[in-house]
Amino acid sequence: MKVFERAIRRANIPIAMSKGFNPHPKLSIPLALSVGIVGKDEVLELELRESMPSEILTERLSRQLPQGIHILSGEAIPCSQKGSVRDVLYEVIFKDTCLLKTLEISEFLQQPSIVVNRTKDGRQKPFDIRPSIQEITVKPDSLLLSIKMVSKGMARPEEVIHSLCGNGKEVLFEITRTKVNLSSST
Repeated sequence: MKVFERAIRRANIPIAMSKGFNPHPKLSIPLALSVGIVGKDEVLELELRESMPSEILTERLSRQLPQGIHILSGEAIPCSQKGSVRDVLYEVIFKDTCLLKTLEISEFLQQPSIVVNRTKDGRQKPFDIRPSIQEITVKPDSLLLSIKMVSKGMARPEEVIHSLCGNGKEVLFEITRTKVNLSSST
């Protein structure tokens, strides 16, 4: 967030500020990226004081960002349509690609519920991840997960992988979040 705050300031973008004693720029990332997960196509929402063409905004902001951070696209949305997360796409690359051939995905997806234990405030709480899992696709060297937001929350990609591979197995993998779809997106 600090990187974008500084880039916005240097690019002289008319960002709206919060009210109060210690005002902050009105910008948000609808779904924070978990530790250890790489993000390729993240969403940043910012509120402007005055209208600005999205092409000019993205071009000015891009010039101020450090190497390795790129803006892929920008679009104007009314404040009343600020997006909530609809679904998220992940790519999972396993260190042992032979494991992909042993996964029984159709049987996994036919289960009516898949309960995992989440720890919150030092207590274990059961959470059914099955309603959140939309699709699992096997590629030659990776697995694609489509996970949707449901009323009780969202499955975490590592929960899906551990449940799919068997909770007791030691599985090494790398997760990349490839797309965040908002409910305001078309």
